[in-house]
Amino acid sequence: MRNLNAQTWAGVIILLFGVLILIQSFFYSYSSNLGPGPGMFPLWLSGILILLSIMHIVKSIKKEGGKLPRLLPKGNDLRKLLKILSALVGFTLLIPFVGFTIAGFIFLFILLSGEYKWYSNAMISIGVTALMFWVFNGLLSVPLPVNYFGF
Repeated sequence: MRNLNAQTWAGVIILLFGVLILIQSFFYSYSSNLGPGPGMFPLWLSGILILLSIMHIVKSIKKEGGKLPRLLPKGNDLRKLLKILSALVGFTLLIPFVGFTIAGFIFLFILLSGEYKWYSNAMISIGVTALMFWVFNGLLSVPLPVNYFGF
């Protein structure tokens, strides 16, 4: 059997994800009295995803290349990727304990480190986090995780 490249495996993973969403969409009604039901969009979007992933798998099997080592970045790009992933993991782990605003500030501060001076970075991080908290919690009434101080 021929070795499959990374693109083929990515297509297989996306195909499996599409099949899972398709199966889950059958548990929702396709239509309601008011029009489309909650199962219509997942059904159609997963069908499109399955079709596109099959097309991608066929194309990637025909094509040589796309081996995994060539797909991963090196040097400075790898450091940036690891910084983004570590900030995202840290945000996810911190948010239940310190709330959205502090976790968001730390997340943005890490992402912007090295791009701006530290005080500009801090001001941007505070401003964006406060704006997001105000929009979602204040205007849209979307409950965000908060700390003991209420922010």
